[in-house]
Amino acid sequence: MADRDPVSGGHSGLLLRDRKLIAILIAGGVMAFVVTAVIGFSGAVFSSTSSSPGNEYAAAGMGLTLARTGQLVDGSGMAPGDSRSGTQTVTNEGHRGRLTLDARGVDGQSPLAKVLAVVVQQTDPAQAQPAYDGPLTGLSSVLLGTLAPGESRSYRVTLTWPAGTGAGAAGTTTSLTFDWQIESVS
Repeated sequence: MADRDPVSGGHSGLLLRDRKLIAILIAGGVMAFVVTAVIGFSGAVFSSTSSSPGNEYAAAGMGLTLARTGQLVDGSGMAPGDSRSGTQTVTNEGHRGRLTLDARGVDGQSPLAKVLAVVVQQTDPAQAQPAYDGPLTGLSSVLLGTLAPGESRSYRVTLTWPAGTGAGAAGTTTSLTFDWQIESVS
């Protein structure tokens, strides 16, 4: 069988029709690619920036003023059955704050520190219940309430050596610092 002339039709005619189909498919693919590229890669990005200068922030200060400085309770020469007191007035010099009291530097192994009892009582404005009533070694972070700006409160701190206790504490000493603290609250 002789090859047929592509122009006249035969097997080569099929190839010619397939070439047209291939050309149409290629053209359609190129158009789909171009449309996808234009839609996918084109776009406008709009942005805008503005500023607000001159903003400044500062935290309000906290302060606490004590009416008495130095020794609050004279504990020299104490003996079983003795009780000693001192008063302190605290004033909040900052914004609203939470007042606490700590006994700092107490030697928990001291025989005298182990027998002394402490009562912290708010006297002005007066409160019925003491803020703290317990051993000296336990006086730590005692919450005394919240003070408004400029508010003052008075407290009586009483140390007692209960009668009949601490015979081994005779001749020993202990020392401490009453640490009044105020912490900001909202």
